Amino acid sequence: MGHFCSRDPMRFQNHVRFVCLVVSCVLTLASCGGHPAGRTYRIGLGPWVGFGPLYLAQEKGYFQEQGIRVELIVLTGLAERNSALKSNRIDALAAPVDSFVLAAGTGIAVKVAMAIDESDGGDGIVAKKSIHRFEDLRGKRVAFQRGLPSEFFLRALLEDHKMKLEDLKAVDMETAQAGAAFISNQLDAAGLWEPWLTRAADEGKGYILASSRQFPNLIVDCLAFTNRTIEQEPDDAQKIVNAVLKGIDYWKSHPEDADRIMAPHFQVAAAKYAKLIDGGAKFCDLARNRVYFGGEPAGPIFQVARRASQIWQEAKVIPGAVNPSSVVTTKFVQGAR
Repeated sequence: MGHFCSRDPMRFQNHVRFVCLVVSCVLTLASCGGHPAGRTYRIGLGPWVGFGPLYLAQEKGYFQEQGIRVELIVLTGLAERNSALKSNRIDALAAPVDSFVLAAGTGIAVKVAMAIDESDGGDGIVAKKSIHRFEDLRGKRVAFQRGLPSEFFLRALLEDHKMKLEDLKAVDMETAQAGAAFISNQLDAAGLWEPWLTRAADEGKGYILASSRQFPNLIVDCLAFTNRTIEQEPDDAQKIVNAVLKGIDYWKSHPEDADRIMAPHFQVAAAKYAKLIDGGAKFCDLARNRVYFGGEPAGPIFQVARRASQIWQEAKVIPGAVNPSSVVTTKFVQGAR
């Protein structure tokens, strides 16, 4: 080395700088576990007020606290959501349990990891006052949006009353259009969710024949990850679950501030948002998640998934039965903190 130095001191200094730079980079990578900077996780969700905790976790910095970057993407229709899952344009999706059973039945590999909110009167069937019983829907024009909670809820109630969709004059119609059609007296009944459920009943001079408040556990919105995310980045999936649960806890302790943060994402004032949540949905904290997921396969979510598989199979929407354990995992609820 002395010979090298005596011949070309400037070259020697440059060589030392290079070696130091390499050592510094190696030490930096070692301290970070050798991993590159984390990627952004894309989560799809609909315009339903119950998904507010995802926005709350984003704006309060809870994802960032966990060392996770998240992008929230609004996807409205079933086809749009399934296309995003199939093409890996999203890593996770917020939707009801039955939607994930439907997706799994058509070959889309997902795992439900946590519950975000449960419908508590936010979904239902509005009907003319001349319809006194569920059986009175036979032969009547009943609208609902296919593949979404309104169809699953309607099919489940028809099954309870020993009826089938074929007993009705079924009309596939987007929720807002169905609500407007009921108000203008074009329908006898419609499967809707808030705020259209109450609006259609009031302005259409009808009433709510049945709502999700009478059927707990049936319509619960969950966060599901693609199997690829579960297999390749399980720790990141857990961090996302932890952040959403922290958002729900913040809402419990600071409801007014939380409502103020969430409301603009649904184009309503904070007071209106609070009223919509109070009248139609319940956020699912960790305690509720642990009850709903329970121990596999005994938790209510497994029963709902089993029923969804049966309903979608009988409707010929999926070719065969979906095993609830293939689409639901208790791992992240059990590991949440």
